[in-house]
Amino acid sequence: MISDEFNSKVWVYFETNLKPRTKKEYWKIVNDFDKEVGHDPLTLTSKDAAKYYKYLINKMENNRISYSTGVMRLSVIRSVCNFIEYYTTNHGNKYVNYFKDYSIPEPDKLINEEDIPNSLEINNILETIKEYNDDKAFLIFSLAVKCALTNSEICKLNMEYIALDKSSDTLCINYPPNSRNNIARTIKVPDDVARLLDKYIYDNDIKEGPIFINRRKTRMKLRDSERLIEKYCKICLENKTIRNKYTLQSLRHAGMSYMLAGGAPKDAVANYAGITGRWMTRYERILSSSTYNQAVNYSIIKIS
Repeated sequence: MISDEFNSKVWVYFETNLKPRTKKEYWKIVNDFDKEVGHDPLTLTSKDAAKYYKYLINKMENNRISYSTGVMRLSVIRSVCNFIEYYTTNHGNKYVNYFKDYSIPEPDKLINEEDIPNSLEINNILETIKEYNDDKAFLIFSLAVKCALTNSEICKLNMEYIALDKSSDTLCINYPPNSRNNIARTIKVPDDVARLLDKYIYDNDIKEGPIFINRRKTRMKLRDSERLIEKYCKICLENKTIRNKYTLQSLRHAGMSYMLAGGAPKDAVANYAGITGRWMTRYERILSSSTYNQAVNYSIIKIS
């Protein structure tokens, strides 16, 4: 039930400043949150945010609301909580808007063969990077292709996240729980990439903190890593050894596509890549392509 305190301290602002139609929509979403979570957003925990987010995703997956409606509802509840955070902080109290860390995944779009690099193009880019002796770019490229890491995960990678699984003598990356889904993720690093990672850490004398830093000697940002890939894609395009300018996301897509083509179960690949199984259908659509018929195991790309 929506509290009197919420009405008097929070809703009065929206009631005063919103147009009638918008005000009605906001109130509907606040009530929707209250019904699902059990109280209004004036008291918000990370579990509350996670519960409402999963509720929206579930409604979208079951076609009970559209993608645009899901995005709109999340945006509205985030805006309401932004105001609560501002109001509460200004009155000397603490409030965390946990919805800031949430976003609705993009709708299931068709990924065409030309959208991702084939094995020959991957090799050509790697060879070009090797010619320039750019160990950092080579490792970043390898983590995206072989481990299906996102640009964000690569930039956030810390020395503290890397560990050795003694039972299998395998190098692992352990990402801690994030505020969005409170789920930790462990990635077993393929041996070829593990050797690259181990050498990079040794050569750069990394003892703690970020694995990748920029020219300013601070943690590498998303744009920094994308510029590296852009640099070598541009060279390859000029040499006509690749078809398109690819991004780190393209490399991640390629990695997951090869895993699926090599026989890895859809749920296993989704879990490895840290996404929900629903979004794997986009990769299945390109598996009949001649580009991927050569795949014979989980990962046909060899890094050396």
